[in-house]
Amino acid sequence: SNSTNIMKRIELIMGRNIPDGGRVSDYMINEFIRNEIMPHFEYGTFIDGEGLWKGEYEKTKIFYIEVADTEAIATAVLLRHVADRYRKQFRQESVLVSEVETSTSWIT
Repeated sequence: SNSTNIMKRIELIMGRNIPDGGRVSDYMINEFIRNEIMPHFEYGTFIDGEGLWKGEYEKTKIFYIEVADTEAIATAVLLRHVADRYRKQFRQESVLVSEVETSTSWIT
């Protein structure tokens, strides 16, 4: 059978440049993921990205999770807390939480 559910994809985009020089290293970001993201989520996807922030090239780490529409608000709130921790820990300016409506089909 075919069933389609309205889902929300909630993304946390973490820039890796540190103001006044330096970068969030792979080790630093992996520790952050282990300590601040993994304890709160049972699943999700990480992507290494590249972007621009204020005209500067920047590596990014993206975490996204697809949730049922009914879980979207709670998930977005939790990801905003994670974003705040990231911002403070690495003195980051380019941290974004975004939400996209998706349509997910499970084929069984």
